[in-house]
Amino acid sequence: MRKDIVSTVLKEGMVVGTKLSSCNVWVQNIIYKVKKRSVTIALLTDYLQNVIMFGQPFSIKYTTENSEYIFEGEVSEINPDFPSSVTIDIANVTEIKNQRIFPRADVFLAANVRVEGTEKEYFSVIHDISLVGLGFYCKDILEPDGKQIDIFLYLPNQQTISAKGKIARTAFKNDDIIDYGFQFTEMHEENNNSLSDFFNELEEEKTKLKEHYTSSIKKHLM
Repeated sequence: MRKDIVSTVLKEGMVVGTKLSSCNVWVQNIIYKVKKRSVTIALLTDYLQNVIMFGQPFSIKYTTENSEYIFEGEVSEINPDFPSSVTIDIANVTEIKNQRIFPRADVFLAANVRVEGTEKEYFSVIHDISLVGLGFYCKDILEPDGKQIDIFLYLPNQQTISAKGKIARTAFKNDDIIDYGFQFTEMHEENNNSLSDFFNELEEEKTKLKEHYTSSIKKHLM
């Protein structure tokens, strides 16, 4: 690992994905400070709910147009006083070349999928999504035999998006969970617009996070 790669890539005020080892969910957070190989971020309720402690493995993800960086380390400091924070000492950095044309967002959405022309639906959990496809977890082995897959996404705003597509990737995970890569092949304009609106809402959440940091947090870190 280059000595300066952490401070070269990560900067104060950046919105990043974060994940505690005891949780499978990537959670958005903002960087408070970067010093050599140490990164300080906000202490979130999500971490407390997953019982964050000193020495726990912790990952930070940051994506650019060209690369996705995964910073792996462990919790070295926890400050519960306002502005509460967590410091991660980074031990390893992985750079993955970003070959996706459209950005993909980490999400957790409920969904049902079914093989076209059949009635049985399989509950699934979407873990990332873009304008051209998504990844979802499912306990069932889907065997489309050349048929398309119907998918129904349930958004937080109570809207449902339906689309057709095909399985592009299959990977078996622990606990009999299967990770499917899914490519959209057909989506009505109304559903496409709803998906675009959802991505706009995700960007607004990032903007609000930055604004909160600038207006309410940054002055207390000086």
